[in-house]
Amino acid sequence: MSAIDELIGLARSSDPFRNAPANLAELQLEAARERFSERRQQIRVLDKRAREAGIDTIDSFADLVPLLFAHTNYKSYPEAFVDNGQWKNMNLWLGTLATYPTDNIDVTDVRDIDDWLDRAKAADHHVFASSGTSGKSSFLDQSALDRDLSLSACVAAADLSTPAYVADHSRSVFTMMPPRGTHKMIDFCNIHFPRWAAPGELHRLSDDPIRAFDAMRPAQLRRLLAAGKVGPGEIAAYEAEVQARQARRAGEFDAWMDLLESRRHRPLYIGVMYGVAWQIVQALRARGVKDGDFHPDTLMSFGGGTKGAAVPPDYQEQIMRFFGVTPDRITSSYAMVEMSGFCAKIQPTQSYAMPPWIVPLILDKAGEKLLGATTDHGAVEGRMAFFDILADGRWGGIISGDKVQVEFGSGLEGVKTPVVHSIARYADLEEGEDKLSCAGSIDSYVRGSISAPQPVAA
Repeated sequence: MSAIDELIGLARSSDPFRNAPANLAELQLEAARERFSERRQQIRVLDKRAREAGIDTIDSFADLVPLLFAHTNYKSYPEAFVDNGQWKNMNLWLGTLATYPTDNIDVTDVRDIDDWLDRAKAADHHVFASSGTSGKSSFLDQSALDRDLSLSACVAAADLSTPAYVADHSRSVFTMMPPRGTHKMIDFCNIHFPRWAAPGELHRLSDDPIRAFDAMRPAQLRRLLAAGKVGPGEIAAYEAEVQARQARRAGEFDAWMDLLESRRHRPLYIGVMYGVAWQIVQALRARGVKDGDFHPDTLMSFGGGTKGAAVPPDYQEQIMRFFGVTPDRITSSYAMVEMSGFCAKIQPTQSYAMPPWIVPLILDKAGEKLLGATTDHGAVEGRMAFFDILADGRWGGIISGDKVQVEFGSGLEGVKTPVVHSIARYADLEEGEDKLSCAGSIDSYVRGSISAPQPVAA
């Protein structure tokens, strides 16, 4: 059995965090070596990066650092490809970062970005989109194996975060996630929440799909307006569409609050982002619901941060007090869309266990120097980067925008993998965020790859 196969086996385990072998670091290094040998033959920009860095084999974890991609590289496509409907060019761009060829994606009569994503899925490229809050979405390719292993790992991590509770179809479940869309977590939510819901008691905020087009359209219209390619009439039509959508969402939220208020004395499971949880608190307080007026067995799960919502400094404490939940009844995790699975919350602490197939690479702020490796013991603080050994549809090395403290060899609550103790976004800290040199390097490789041979417009 190869090192990769052994780690894939752990991804199918009910508790990969405590079942990890004693020689985990050695196993991870061998798996990274296997992945690199295979992937550099499949991903041209990785091979170019390796040749320029003089790396022919992975002999230590430090060898992975020059080969890491920035999370921003997955939005490195020229915006003109989307604006002008050049879907064959989007295939070419995706192919520079994907493991498997993308020329099997049929772009005939593709209308918009969501249509292109549907065609990619039909060709077994399970591409998901980031939220695109900056106006430009990231697109990350997954194979079917990626998707299935990641879903299994996510469910195991969620269950381990609340070990005293079992999914037994006994609760009224409220989730903000619709059943369809381009967000990676939709597939997870479609598996996770129905396991907890009593018959007829799975209540979604909306059934409208999450679309990449909706996130990208405002910035696209600004570009097209500046270029004289759209007129005031089209802008007015879009603004009217947004207003109608906002009115519909407000009505859906009110109806959702009606249901939640009526069921608050039943066993609940509420799965939302913190920003939405705070909206719920405000809405129900306005209806006269008092702190703690919920079933004492209520469960909650949070993720995704506040996404720019205006919240008070003690919003988390207020949310817990309002719903009457204690930390042992909160399913919480640390993850990012580029990662297979979740880092599971370790009860009764506020720390998170990293999956054994995720190799944490804690770097200096500039993202250039490794500060601690999995062969070490003790805590290391710096920029979170990692190598995802499960990643099949793309290269698994990523540098994030997070500042973390990770402890190696803690043994906390029987966990045999590294543990994350603190998490913050550099962009939210006083020291701020710096541009990563690797992001520009990889982007330049991508641009070179999609310009030779010359792309053909759809």
